[in-house]
This record gives sequence, structure tokens and C-alpha cells, in this order.
Amino acid sequence: MHSLIWARFAFVVIFSTAALAQDNPVLQVDPLIGTQASPQAPHDFGNTHPGAARPFGMLYWGPDPVDGGFYRYDDPVTRGFSLTHLSGPGCGVYGDVPMMPILGLPTVPPPVRSTLYRAGFKHADELAQPGYYSVKLDTGIEVEIAADVHSGIARIHYPPGADAHTLLIDLSRNLTHVHDADIAIRGNRITGSVAGGEFCFHDNYYRVYFALETEEKPQSTGTFDEMRVSEGLLDAKGPRAGGYLAFAPNTGTLHVKVGISYVSAANAAMNLDKEIPGWDFEKVRGDARAAWGTALDHAVVEGGSESQRKVFYTAMYHSLLHPTVFNDVNGEYLGFDEKVHRLSAGHNQYANISGWDIYRSQVQLITLLFPDVGSDIAQSLLTDAGQGGGLPVWSVANDEAADMPGDPSDAILAGIYAFGGREFDTGAALKAMVAGGDDPRAHVRLCPQRPGLAEYLSKGYVPDDGQNTAGSLTLEYENADFSIAQFARSLGDAEIANRYMVRAGLWTKLFDRDTKYIRARGLNGKFLPNFKPEQWDGFMEGNAAQYTWMIPYDLNGLIAAMGGAEAANARLDDYFSQHGTWNGGPYFFIANEPSFGDPWIYNWTGHPWRAQEVVRKTLTDMFPAAPGGEPGNDDLGATSSWVVFADLGLYPEISSVGGFTVNSPSFPKATLKLGDHVVEIDAPGAPDRLYVKSLSMDEKSISNWWIDWSLLKQARKVEFTLAPERNMNPGNAPPSFSAAGESGSVH
Repeated sequence: MHSLIWARFAFVVIFSTAALAQDNPVLQVDPLIGTQASPQAPHDFGNTHPGAARPFGMLYWGPDPVDGGFYRYDDPVTRGFSLTHLSGPGCGVYGDVPMMPILGLPTVPPPVRSTLYRAGFKHADELAQPGYYSVKLDTGIEVEIAADVHSGIARIHYPPGADAHTLLIDLSRNLTHVHDADIAIRGNRITGSVAGGEFCFHDNYYRVYFALETEEKPQSTGTFDEMRVSEGLLDAKGPRAGGYLAFAPNTGTLHVKVGISYVSAANAAMNLDKEIPGWDFEKVRGDARAAWGTALDHAVVEGGSESQRKVFYTAMYHSLLHPTVFNDVNGEYLGFDEKVHRLSAGHNQYANISGWDIYRSQVQLITLLFPDVGSDIAQSLLTDAGQGGGLPVWSVANDEAADMPGDPSDAILAGIYAFGGREFDTGAALKAMVAGGDDPRAHVRLCPQRPGLAEYLSKGYVPDDGQNTAGSLTLEYENADFSIAQFARSLGDAEIANRYMVRAGLWTKLFDRDTKYIRARGLNGKFLPNFKPEQWDGFMEGNAAQYTWMIPYDLNGLIAAMGGAEAANARLDDYFSQHGTWNGGPYFFIANEPSFGDPWIYNWTGHPWRAQEVVRKTLTDMFPAAPGGEPGNDDLGATSSWVVFADLGLYPEISSVGGFTVNSPSFPKATLKLGDHVVEIDAPGAPDRLYVKSLSMDEKSISNWWIDWSLLKQARKVEFTLAPERNMNPGNAPPSFSAAGESGSVH
């Protein structure tokens, strides 16, 4: 019996009882969720990756597809197991240093005939768990991988036979485009680097270094390029470079470990030697499982069905993969200025911060559970701004991708501060936010921080120049301006707060009083012609029906502009009558971030029972416990964070205001570790009882469907009284903010 099969058998024996599985969040995570097209949205994939990683880990080691940028459950063929991935983006990136175990020596250069060096597999022979991935290939070779933060270890089990047991390292392939590579083989250790980038076809670049070691000594080695395979040649350079290690046919199991760095190959080796000094695979696997157990224990649920718990814990898992640690174990990292810097002990520099995606709910989730991580993410953005000229929009490694519209770092910084992440330079943060909001010349490396800012400042909106994003851009800037206003007010700067609140109210310039929709204006100042709510003229990945609701900070103002609560409820009921897509249908589309907060708008219109219905229906319909359990890109954990909050019955509707609007929880009990503080959420009767009859916190009644963060972080218990029938009491509206002043109570 191969060791991989035995390990699986032992694992099943030890952890076979349902009771133990229910008590262990790690055992309920399924990293394969999101790897198949959604049954409800057949053209939409979660684009998640099932490889091995630690929470926020730099290394993310797992299988790559033959073509395209994403692992696909329905296409179980791989060209190798690479060291770097993102989970859930809309465009592929990374996938560097793929390693492929093969039988026999390479004869044809892999960059020329990659089809010779691929293998299929069956999902019955695949196992993905937090920090661990294994698969048996159709060649009979079995691969096991376990992850540390900057490094990982693998066991490769070869079937008996006369062929050499070879490890192929083809640096010519990643998930976008390899610009350059180098490899050096010295006995059983290999070092090198790969330069890649061009995320979403933008001008962003990075270089990742690696150091690889095998416990066994190779029988022969060689390198290759696009022209030839050269046995005995130890060095190769260029975008088609690669190499191999070949072992004797009697080498049944090959032990491999590898470290990565974005500073140097020496640092990659240092990371490896520091984290995995020996060859104890099971220790690394156990430590990875323990690290994930500690992370997932910050939000523990009880009751519900097995499927509901699997969805919840997998969503928690996906929410904690990114952003990723970017510094090495000695604190060194490569900055936005292309220089090496060193952090003080106890802090991390974070990269791969997908701003547009994560500012609405994910950074809030991370920060309230791990305030030190939230604080370091905030400080990382400020460090990037100091080195790169302005606050990042969408960072990939140490470069700016500028993908998606807006200025999301403002909302990220304000959101982290509002939800308890306070250990960053708040004065520098406000200065950087205002610089990007006031100066049309502000750049993040080569990219404008706020494209169209001059027109926005002079007209109160960004006019559409044919790029079909001006409406989205204007709303994003207004949400960013509200975040700056809230942050400034928290720091006691009334002048900046008042000035930016006025700018946050400029959404009215795009609100068409005739159609009652947000619409983009053209260069002539007029609304774009031939309007239909389902068309996305003037909007990025969405339409007017979806974007009109994206004014979460001034919902009372929006509802009034629509004609009042009755008119808004009628619009909402139609909007939620079916599931939409971002390029068709004037309906709610949960897979796209601008729609995230829409179900809870009913709490502002006096129909809170509808919020409870819509949230639960969305969870049930769109998030099954299956590979197709994501209705669209998970966007580095953004959509998953929505699932976590929706299941808990709390949602940070106004992303830069510390508080939550509510819905009925999916579980009768949840225990949250808010940093060092523990709070219980009790909802007896969940999930069967859908409707909230009453709500209290530490026995004090709450009537406005809002829980303030300043109170929750000190509370012992939040209690939902649930009922099987609708509670038609509208309660009081949660807070809403306008330039004229706040309406509604925060408490």
C-alpha cells in the first residue's frame, strides 16, 4: 500500500465520526468549492484554487491547467504544480515554477511540446484540505503537498518500473506570460527566478525567486530551453528556460521542499531553511492544519446542516487566503520603488490587495477577527503609497495593476479603522487619502490614482468618453469621498470631513429624476441616450439597475429620491424577482461586488422581513456545498466574506462606518473571537425559523436593525428571537448619512 493511500486510510479512521467533524472547522472546509461553473450561472466560475496554503501565505502550491488561467474541476488535466496562485480573481496571474513529476527523461524541450508532459487524474484520487493537497495522476505518480507561509514540502510517490523518476521544472509556463527566467542546478538544490505579470492585460510586473531541494540525490540533471534538452548542463537563462532532476528507478518516494521570495534566491533559501529545516512532511502538514484551526476558530458555528457548515467554513477559509504576506522571514521585502526594505519585528507587509473587491466586506471581516492583520494591511497600503506615489488601486506583488474603477484604498483604510484596526499611521493615511482625492496628477507608479478626477472636481461627475465606465467611476469616487469624510471625522478633522461629505453627496448629479435611476452623463453633460435599466452603458461590469443602489451611506436620501419607501420596495421586489448577471437583466447579481449590500436595503425601507428572505434564498440557491458553489469570481475571498456575514446575520452595509445591519442567522449559535474578545450570537430555531421577531444585545433591545461596532466589541451576547412567520413591524431605519447631517441613530 502506497504511503499516500495509507495516510488517507489513517485519516479516515481517526476522524471518521460526524461529531468530531462538526467540532473541527478545518475538517469541514472544501477547497474545491468554486472550481466548477455554477449551476445557477453556467458561464460563471468561482476561479478558486485548491492548492496548499497557510492563512495569508506567500506560497500557494497546487495544480495548474494545461491552458487558461484557472484550475477547472471539469478538466482534470495538469501540466504541473506551481508555487504561486491567487484564489478567485477574474484574470489569471502567477502560476510560477510549475513542477511536474514524470517517468523517464525529457527528450523534447517542454516549451516546444508541452503536451508530452501533462497528465490527467480522477477526482476520486484527489484530496484538498486547508494547507494540504494530494492527487494520484494517471501515470501512477502520486503527489502530496503541505504548505508553510513562505515554503512547502512535497512527497512524490513513483510507481515501480524501469524508467527514471524525474522531476521536471518548466519555468517557461505560468498563467499569464513569462518575460524572463533563470535556473541553476547544484547537486540536489536548484535556485532560480521567474519574471511575469500583465495581470488583466495591464502593465504590471514582478519577479519571484525560488530555492528547491530534494532529500534524495539525483542520478542525472540537465536544463533546457526552446531549442534543446541539455543533459549535464547546469545553468539556463531566458523566458523558455527550465531544468530537471532524474532519480534512479528504485527511488520509490521523492522528498522535495521549496521556498520562495520576491527579494532574492538567497532569501528564498533562507525562508525554506528557517521554516522547514528537516524533512518531516507530517509535521508541516499538521502545523498547517493547526494554523488553519486557529484562524477558523475565530468564527465557530453550531447546528445547521452539514452542507451549511461546509459552505460557511469554506467561505471563512477563502476569506483568509488573501491579501498575502510579501516580506521574508527576516522582514525584507521589495517595495513599490523596486528597493529592498526591512520591516520591524512583529509586522508583515501585504501584497495582492484587490481593492475594488475587498473594501465592502472582506477587510471588515479580517479586521474584526484579526485586528493586527487589518492594521498591517492598512500600513502596507501606506508604505506602497510612500514608495509608489499614491495609494494602490489593485496591487499585484510590488506593482500596480490599476484594475477596476475607483479609489478603493480610501474605503479599505477607513473600514479597517472603523472595525478596530488602529495600529497604523493614521495621520499619514489621511494625508495620502486627501492627496489622491484632491490632485488629478496623483499616480500610483505609472497609473493615475483617480482617472477623470479633474472633471469630477469641476463638474461633480466623471463624463463618459465612450469607455463605458464613467457612471461606475463617479459612484466609486463618491463612496471613496464618504470614506475620507468618515475617517477625517474620526481623527477630529472637521474641515476635511465636511468638504468630502459634500463631495459624497454628488451622486444626485447622476440621479435621473425622470427614470429614477443612476445614469452616466456624456461629454455634453446630458444623460447617455437610449436608456434601459438592464444596459450597462456607462458602467463597469453591471447596469443601471444594479449600480443605482450603490449609495450605501445615504440610503435614506436614495429612497426619498425614488419617491419614498413604497416606491423603493416595489423596485426592490422586482429587482430580487430573479437572479441576474452583470451583463444582462435588471436584477440582483450576488457575484458582483456593487450588489453585495443590496438585500439589506429593505431594512431602510421598512420591510426587514424581505431582507431576511432574500439573504437566505441567495445563500440557498447560489452557494451549494459543491464544486459549483460560487456564482461567479470569488475575487480573492470577497464573495466568500459576504457568505460569512450573511450566515452570521450581520453585514457591514456602510463599509467605512463601524456597524452592522442584520438578517436572520443561519445557525442557532455562533461564537466570534473579536481579537481577544469573545461574543456569542444566539438564534434558537435557526435555520428553520427564518424571521426575526426581536433582537437584543446583552439584554438591551435593538429596534433599528443596526448593531454598532463600538458596542459589539464589548458585548457578551447578541440574541435573535426567531419566528416561522413574518414580523411586519418595520422597526426604525438604520443610520444614513448626507451632507446635511446624519439621520437615524447609530445605537
